[in-house]
Amino acid sequence: AVTPLEKGIATVLYPFQVATDWVGDQARGIVDSIRELTRLREENAALRQQVADMAQDRALIVQLQQENERLRKELGLKERTPYPMLTAEVISRSAESWYQTVIISRGSRDGVRQGMAVVNWQGLVGKIAYTTPYTSTVQLVSDVGFSEAGFTEAGFGAGAKLPNGEQGVLETVEGGYLRMRFWSTDPSVAVGQPVFTSGQGILPPDLLVGWIEEVDTSSSFIKSARVRPAVDVHKLE
Repeated sequence: AVTPLEKGIATVLYPFQVATDWVGDQARGIVDSIRELTRLREENAALRQQVADMAQDRALIVQLQQENERLRKELGLKERTPYPMLTAEVISRSAESWYQTVIISRGSRDGVRQGMAVVNWQGLVGKIAYTTPYTSTVQLVSDVGFSEAGFTEAGFGAGAKLPNGEQGVLETVEGGYLRMRFWSTDPSVAVGQPVFTSGQGILPPDLLVGWIEEVDTSSSFIKSARVRPAVDVHKLE
């Protein structure tokens, strides 16, 4: 039997026991919350790492695809070009004339000489201006001082039949395009017609220079045409 004293003690102690249990429950709840927060943080960090790894893998895949495409284009270029070829990379551009010259990773030690043609899978990039043992400076087709002998391909252009190719001189003008001045006073040319090197200048023949964009017949003495370069010099690699 519970004595009145024990009952009084129990009655007095009970509220403190409830408070103690409540504090204990709260403490356990805080500990559990901290553990859950720690787990969530760890999971979040792991997910962020997975996302970073996936992004890195995706970037690597894109890089490999681009490299594969570049190699395929180089292989196709070698197969259709009858001249010995040497691959090179653009390592810098001229600070004085950003779109006019570039430096490539091949030089005189590799057999590169002044006046050699520089091409990519699109067509003529430019020609070697000068070399060092390990690098070479390329004068781009967009350089205002660039000039070369060329000819238009015989065939069809812009729906017009063009039985004969036309000879002329190609010179780069302001704006990065070329002006072709024909030797004939009555040239048979049309918009869309491809233009190649003729071999009568410094460069070898049959290198694609670009396409005729506009024919100028305003002069009664010298006929000319505007030629859009085949190569986008802003995207050289």
